[in-house]
Amino acid sequence: MLRTSRLVVLALATTMALAAPGGGARAEEFPSQPLRLVIPYPPGGALSVHGAIISTSAEPHFQQPMISLIRAGGGGVVGATFVAQGGTDGHTLLLGEPTINSLRPQVENLPYKSDDFVPIARLTASPIVFVAAANAPFNDLRGMIEYAKANPGRLVYSSDNANGWTYTAFEMLKRETGTQMRGIEFGGGGPALTNVLGGNTMAYAGDPSVVGDHVRQGRLKALCVASDARLRALDTIPTCKEAGADIAWGLWLGIFVKQGTPQVRIDRLRTGFAALVRDEGFLTLMGRINSTLAYLDGPQFAEVLRAEQASLQQLYQSQRSRN
Repeated sequence: MLRTSRLVVLALATTMALAAPGGGARAEEFPSQPLRLVIPYPPGGALSVHGAIISTSAEPHFQQPMISLIRAGGGGVVGATFVAQGGTDGHTLLLGEPTINSLRPQVENLPYKSDDFVPIARLTASPIVFVAAANAPFNDLRGMIEYAKANPGRLVYSSDNANGWTYTAFEMLKRETGTQMRGIEFGGGGPALTNVLGGNTMAYAGDPSVVGDHVRQGRLKALCVASDARLRALDTIPTCKEAGADIAWGLWLGIFVKQGTPQVRIDRLRTGFAALVRDEGFLTLMGRINSTLAYLDGPQFAEVLRAEQASLQQLYQSQRSRN
């Protein structure tokens, strides 16, 4: 009888320890399996390049591997929907950007909404760089504007998707300069870049991490950087304002998880990414691709997103009123 009582007490003590805060650490361990970082665009663009670096550097900060998983299609919609309609265990993350997280959910009927995701961290923010094909009949932004005005509709540029961030950049440029240009949508930055490199289109606007080396090696002509100041890594490229068009536009990259993920897991992810952005190896790799670290923790990132979404909604409505 005494032996039985001791067993009962031991069983109760074990149960209580697992239920107590901190006592169930093993049962609540997170992440408990490899993390999946969903890349919603084809290979070769800014998101796949950054996704590879993030995945390579992440394991020490999460005690689990991170797998970069490309789910391209629909201009980012397939990948975003994959995360929005998936589970809430926190093991599947979205590498997001302005198009799929701020603009398109507001102006299109998509299978997901902006608030289907919880912001974990903004990692980067870079101004867009306007470039021209090596065989383009102009060498700078003023020459491009003159060509477009002299040949309405004949200047063809590489675009990502309708309402995408390259698409929006050229809409800003056309509005600012009063020009007519025609974009061909290739479904993502990788294919869009390939076509301007091949001379199939005359121009493109891309992230410094994607176009920087091509500019340095003469495969693309740099036109301008859409920011208030020149980029330190590409300081020979003038700002668009210096070159003749007062526009500012860029690309941020951030981490999201599905709405409904437990807060304790959201907090663990935030902690992991806060450590990642201080990792020397990660910073070295980011420097090699001319990427600009602009970390924001989840709550601050959410505030910036709300302001951006309102601004992009206003821009879209302005575009519609002109068309």
